[in-house]
Amino acid sequence: MEVTPNVLKERDILGCRKAIIPDSFAYTSPYDGCWLMRFYEMHGIDLFTSKVVTEKDLRLKIAQFDVLPELMIMGNFIVERSGVVSLCRSLGIDVVHTEDGFFPHYETMHVDPLGFCWESSLTRMTFRTCHDTQRQRAREARMAWTKFKPAELHPGITEPYVFWPLQLIEDRVNQWDLNLKEWDGLLHHFRASLPSQYQLVIKQHPRSDINTLAGIEKLSRELPNTLFVKKHEDLKTLIARSNAVAGANSSVLYEARLMFNKPVYCYARGWFTNHADLFMPVYKAHRPRELNRFDLVEDNALLKDDRLTDYADWFLYQMLVRQIATHDEARLDGGRFKRQVRRLGYASYLQHGDELFA
Repeated sequence: MEVTPNVLKERDILGCRKAIIPDSFAYTSPYDGCWLMRFYEMHGIDLFTSKVVTEKDLRLKIAQFDVLPELMIMGNFIVERSGVVSLCRSLGIDVVHTEDGFFPHYETMHVDPLGFCWESSLTRMTFRTCHDTQRQRAREARMAWTKFKPAELHPGITEPYVFWPLQLIEDRVNQWDLNLKEWDGLLHHFRASLPSQYQLVIKQHPRSDINTLAGIEKLSRELPNTLFVKKHEDLKTLIARSNAVAGANSSVLYEARLMFNKPVYCYARGWFTNHADLFMPVYKAHRPRELNRFDLVEDNALLKDDRLTDYADWFLYQMLVRQIATHDEARLDGGRFKRQVRRLGYASYLQHGDELFA
C-alpha cells in the first residue's frame, strides 16, 4: 500500500495537526531495516516509507507528512539513537528497541522498552527472587534446549578446557562496546589469565570466511595449550563438555550460562551488565590475573547453589518474556503480534514498570 500525506490526513481522526496515526510506525536502523519492522509492516502502515537516519531527519519527516507515527521501532546502533528516542518521548510516540532474539538465535526477535544491550531494561533490574511461574518457564525452555545427541569432540581437544566461540569481528556491538578490530588482544589476555592446565578451545563463527581467520589459526599455534576448531564442530557438545565459556558479546555466552549452567567470563557489557554474580566480567585494562570464582570452573556443581540456580532461572525467564514469537506466528496473527510489541514498548513500561516482566 502506497501511503501519501493526503491519505494520512484523511485518516487523521483527531482533526488536528500532527495527529498520531493509529497502527502507523516509523523505524531506524544502521541497516536497510530490521526484522521487527518487516513483520510490523505486514500489519501496519510504514508512515514515512523510508528509515529515520538522525534526529533532524525525524523532524523533517514529521514536518513533511504533518503527522506522527504511533510507534518508533529502534534498530539501534545509529549515531543519534538517544536524540531520536528523546524526541519521540517528547512528542508522545511510543518506542520499542529490537535486536535478533537468542533462543533460537536469528529466528526470534528480542524487544525491549528502554534500549539494547547495556541500555536495556534487564540491565537495570535487580534479582531478588524467582517465582514458581518464572522458574517453571525457564526450566521447560532449558529442558527442551538441552535435548540433543552429543557429537564426538575434535580429537585435538583435551579436557579440562574452556571454550571461546568467536563472533564476527565486524559485529557492531563489539565496535560500539570494545572498539574491536581483531581478537588477538583479548585472546592473549585470557590465555594468560587461564591456568596452564586448562586448554583454550577457540571455535570459528558459523558465518565467517576461514580465509579471514588465518591470523587466529596462527595465534592458536603460538599460544600455549590452545586449539582452533572449524565451524562444523558441534556447538552444544562443545559447551556441554567444557568447564567454562569465555568471549565478548556472543549469544553463546547466554546459552552457556542460562541453558547449560556453565560459568561464563565476558569482556563486554551486553545484557549481562550489572549481573556480575551470573556473568563474570574480565577487564583487559588490567594485567592478566587470576580469574574470578575459578572454583566454579574447577567444579561446575558449585553452580547448583540455590541462589545461583534461581538467579539463572530468573534471568532466562527475563530474556524469554522480552522475546517475540516465531516468525510464522508474527506473520499469521497480526493482532497478537502487535499486542506483544506494544506490551514491550516504552509507554507500557511507564505504566507498569518492572511488573511488566513479572
